[in-house]
Amino acid sequence: MKRGTRSGALAVTVLLLLARTAAAQHAEQAEHVTDWTLLVFHTFGLAVLIGVIVYFAREPLQMFLRDRSDGLRRQLESARAALEDARKANAAIHARLDRIADENEALVRDAAELAEVERTRALERARGAAERVREEAKRAADQEIERARTELQREAARVAISLAGELVRTNLTLDDERRMITEFVERVGRQT
Repeated sequence: MKRGTRSGALAVTVLLLLARTAAAQHAEQAEHVTDWTLLVFHTFGLAVLIGVIVYFAREPLQMFLRDRSDGLRRQLESARAALEDARKANAAIHARLDRIADENEALVRDAAELAEVERTRALERARGAAERVREEAKRAADQEIERARTELQREAARVAISLAGELVRTNLTLDDERRMITEFVERVGRQT
């Protein structure tokens, strides 16, 4: 049996049951006079109306429901695909975050190692600079000592000359003076 025929038969059966129920209610009520023919015509008209609606609306309704079902299926598949894409993107982001965390730890370790190397180099440079400063200070002190020694020798020589001059003036006689001048002139004459 066709689907439309079954639907129509079902609709007629439902209408007949409704009509019978309505007739039974009217029979129980003694005050009202029931016109069975009117009820049968109304029931028959309703059944024909429902049958016509089912006959003409069945295909558009089926198409609507089929289109709606297909649309929902497509939306569901699209949502599943979007969910899968989101899960993949989430997994990629988590993997990237893990890599970034590992890279961050590596960078921190590298920075600590570099800082230690730089600290060692800075200490070596500071030691070298301190040694150079010490050597420079020693050289400057040695030069200052040498300059002071030279100055003391000069001063001692001046004092010795002064004392010798004083001694010569007090102990030198006129004959000694003439003899020295003669010796000086002879030496100068030999050198020229």
